[in-house]
Amino acid sequence: MRVMNKNKSSMPLIAIIVAFALLGLYSCEDLVEDGYRTVYATSDAQFTVDPLSLESGAPGDVISYKLTVNSKQEILSCVVQAANEGAGGSGYDVATEGYDDPFADHNYGTVKPGITSFTVKYDYIIPEEVNKSRLTFTIIDEMGKVSQTVSITVVPSIIKYQNRNLYARNNIFYDAFATINGLVYPNINANYSTESQESISVQEKIDIVFFYDQGANSSFIASPADGRVSLGLNVENATQFKKLDLSAEDFGNITAGTLIDLTRKDSISYYGSSSVSGFKVGDVIGFTTDLNAQHSLKTGLILVKGLHPTNITHYPGTSYVMECDVVTQID
Repeated sequence: MRVMNKNKSSMPLIAIIVAFALLGLYSCEDLVEDGYRTVYATSDAQFTVDPLSLESGAPGDVISYKLTVNSKQEILSCVVQAANEGAGGSGYDVATEGYDDPFADHNYGTVKPGITSFTVKYDYIIPEEVNKSRLTFTIIDEMGKVSQTVSITVVPSIIKYQNRNLYARNNIFYDAFATINGLVYPNINANYSTESQESISVQEKIDIVFFYDQGANSSFIASPADGRVSLGLNVENATQFKKLDLSAEDFGNITAGTLIDLTRKDSISYYGSSSVSGFKVGDVIGFTTDLNAQHSLKTGLILVKGLHPTNITHYPGTSYVMECDVVTQID
């Protein structure tokens, strides 16, 4: 009787089992990446992503979204992928009233068992040194996945200069303002009209002058290049101005994103002029700085808070003052 060698007969069987195991391992690796499954069927879940504000802002600004999902299946996770990782503090805001907290893990978006619908708020804080970003929100349920992608535009940051006072005696002796540093330069004609290095440095900065035309009995906000002003400067920046239909409240709520949105509609650089008059307390004047200015092609707003006769030591007799706040883009 022939006796079979049990060790030899089992070798082909073991080899087959190992081969199938390796094949299964490689097949699974095709479906996962860093522990996450990457290939899914398409879910029929209803999923919307709605912006809660403008989808533009400066570094440090918060762009918020409302995520609403309804599924026939149990939801497993809500994943957010960012082309540029958000700054610290980005993530799901579960503390705001009116929104749900369906998460077992807020960092990874893992959803608690048994949940088929929810509404959540997601905050993205724009990081430094990016000019745009993209977010992809993905809902994964027991059926598959569904995704929505949004784009975020990064705009220049803004700075607000509060309680600036510009004085003028007439259209010869008056103050000027530089948006690059928020400084008021008094009696620009007398103090900075020479060709000294200091004067040229100041002239390059000046974007706005305030003067009073006694003949017209009117105050003006103007650029150094405006024909109504009498300046003997070597550098005269051609700022453009336009009165805007905005309120003091609008000015107070301005952000980097809304500044772009509001001033783009009015196209100051196209429809504006080198001066504006007839303004009153509460008015908002938009401006765009000169291409060749030291603070080149920046958009901003002036809120007129006060406008009346006064006395100031650097101008003899009666002068006029414009009390204002200024907001402007910065590099």
